Amino acid sequence: HGQITEDDVKNAAPTEKKIVTRSNIQVVKKYDFYGYVEHIPLHGLRKTIANNMIKSQMSTALVTHMDECDVTHLVEIREKEKDKCEKEGVHLTYLPFVIKALVPALEKHPLLNATIDEVNQDIILKKYYNIGVAVDTEEGLIVPVIKNVHQKKLIDLAREITTLATAARNRSIDLADMKGGTFTITNVGSLGGTYATPIINYPEVANLGLGKIQERPVVKKGKIEIRHMLTLSLSFDHRIIDGAEAARFLNDVIVHLEDPDLFVVE
Repeated sequence: HGQITEDDVKNAAPTEKKIVTRSNIQVVKKYDFYGYVEHIPLHGLRKTIANNMIKSQMSTALVTHMDECDVTHLVEIREKEKDKCEKEGVHLTYLPFVIKALVPALEKHPLLNATIDEVNQDIILKKYYNIGVAVDTEEGLIVPVIKNVHQKKLIDLAREITTLATAARNRSIDLADMKGGTFTITNVGSLGGTYATPIINYPEVANLGLGKIQERPVVKKGKIEIRHMLTLSLSFDHRIIDGAEAARFLNDVIVHLEDPDLFVVE
């Protein structure tokens, strides 16, 4: 007659009974002592990033060496070659130039192109150059890796950077494209930053932060000139790399960035 009987309740009950206790009840408060708050679950890519950052900080002796370089001639070359690349559907940024400048410096200072084997207590020197480029996405930081950069032309690097960055932002990037890195670049200059302390992409041993290129008055041979200056922040694992070696490495990077004859778009 429309009434719920004891048998109805038993038949509707799940086959596996779950006892709810206070220990598995999560109380989420919508306010604290000062006012209303919002809780955002830490999961997915953001949780992975958080775990990787903690692992890096806990596993390395992080130090950052900072410097700047005069890229006035590099700016001129990039502006000159940008139109040629765009006719081939390629957007030429400064990243390919930086990557090319890294290779001879990494060849000269192999400890910067290495990873750590904590189990066997080994420093593994890599004989190839796979450069990771940190990409800011809506979901968080993703680091695509450009393989064998020493074998590629500037225009090919520019094309690959664009392709991988686009794939990272729309979450279609292949997992293999985020593995195998030997050194990482973090471009804070694209967001208007100058200096930073990039966290090392563990188990790598170094991460180069790029600041924004600014026109500034600089003294050249006793005269004040307006030059395009690029700030650089090299974070490194001090367990493996001494401060002097890090400074010498960055000096070699600067030499190549300041010499326009080293960069010819082929």
